[in-house]
Amino acid sequence: MNKPLQSLSLKALLLPWLAVDFEQLFVSGLTLDNRTLVKGNLFVALQGELLDGRVFINKAIEQGAAGVLAQTCDSERHGVISYVSGVPVIEIYQLPKILSALAYRFYFPQEKLHKVIAVTGTNGKTTIATLLANCFMLLGKKSAQMGTIGNGLFGQLKSSLNTTLDAISLLAELHNYQQQQVDYTVMEVSSHGLSQGRVTALPFHSAIFTNLSRDHLDYHGSMESYGEAKKILFAQHSVQHRIINIDDPVGRDWLLDFPDAIAYGFNAVPGSKEQSYLRVHGVNYQAQGIDFSFQSSWGDGHISAPFYGDFNVLNLAAVLTQLLVENIAIGQLESVFPKLASVPGRMEQYFFAEKEITFVVDYAHTPDALEKALIALQKHKSSGRLICVFGCGGDRDKGKRPEMAKVAEKFAEKVVLVDDNPRTESAHDIMQDILAGFNHADAVLTIHDRSQAVLFLLENSLPGDLVLLAGKGHENYQIIGNTRLHYSDRELLASLQKQYNKNNSQAEL
Repeated sequence: MNKPLQSLSLKALLLPWLAVDFEQLFVSGLTLDNRTLVKGNLFVALQGELLDGRVFINKAIEQGAAGVLAQTCDSERHGVISYVSGVPVIEIYQLPKILSALAYRFYFPQEKLHKVIAVTGTNGKTTIATLLANCFMLLGKKSAQMGTIGNGLFGQLKSSLNTTLDAISLLAELHNYQQQQVDYTVMEVSSHGLSQGRVTALPFHSAIFTNLSRDHLDYHGSMESYGEAKKILFAQHSVQHRIINIDDPVGRDWLLDFPDAIAYGFNAVPGSKEQSYLRVHGVNYQAQGIDFSFQSSWGDGHISAPFYGDFNVLNLAAVLTQLLVENIAIGQLESVFPKLASVPGRMEQYFFAEKEITFVVDYAHTPDALEKALIALQKHKSSGRLICVFGCGGDRDKGKRPEMAKVAEKFAEKVVLVDDNPRTESAHDIMQDILAGFNHADAVLTIHDRSQAVLFLLENSLPGDLVLLAGKGHENYQIIGNTRLHYSDRELLASLQKQYNKNNSQAEL
């Protein structure tokens, strides 16, 4: 068989796990999905929770698969080879556990991977990843980004269904970035991705921990299990620099476990000789954003940036710490941070001058994230009311619904409930679960349709009001039943802004 441009023999690929005599059989790529299979690819058939990939083996071979790796749960069948139309089907015991290493071996057989930075935690991952990638570009370093809002070179992201891709797709993306001579990839790493071993083989340049609060308990079962899943990144992976938020209780405990880790936050102080730090102090909250001073193992400085709230101070501190680790001069960083662009769906402002009303779109969809967003906006609000608009997803953690209600009632003057991906649950029942958490549910307005809620508030809010539209953030869809319908808070508000600006221009003429 002729050797493809990007290839590895099946014998060399499987050598660490199985000795096979396929030295002349070259594979041109790996895939879990026969729909994306290109002739010459190796098809990897896993037994998923909802779908058994082995049922697509014949289809993959018809489409030109060079070979097939099929998961087996029987250790005695490890290495058993059968043939379908002359194509080898090799059974591999515990295939999901070796998938990351298998993909790494294929895509990076000899060359050294560029610097990959992992960001994990409940809140702040997307903001930190985006701001880091933005900083690197402003500093003349080519950067890529992987996570919730998409994957690709900075500013050229393509949407993704998962925060952390499957092991094969993830390594294929990193190989693609390497071919484009990227200096850094900043990757959000989810608890699902860690517990399922999607990044096991990656040698990380740095790992950043943001915080831990209630989320994904439908999957992990308890906060303890959720925290342990996040800790896998720091305890079990190859990581050169560990950067941890000392202001978070979990982060504070982890810093005791990793004495060489770098602490950042309001409470960071010089520790042992091995432990570097960055301490934030002197924060000013302004209409245009925030500025703060810092002391660190690399020196002292002052940062200004067009963002809002204490949580964004910590996000910026994490970014700043990582850049100091790269030995970038403090003076250079002080000139870069004011140039940072807003993160899609993260505290994005839409101001309607004629109405004197400001809408803020944010992805906050957990009690902790909602509380932080509301507290942040209270500090920046000069007059009027703070109005909170939110909902809760269907088929997800029901326990957080009344908790989010308590947060909204405590920190906002007015609350409006809307739908947020009800999925296969009754939207009415979801709202009833949320309403049960309010002390004064009769004061809460319920409008299922998000666009109708925005239009209502635009017409009925008072001058100076600040409206937090929480939950969807960057998302451009609403899932009702099993149907994904196009909808975007950001697109709606941008369109309404244009409409109001046009009307104002005509009125002036």
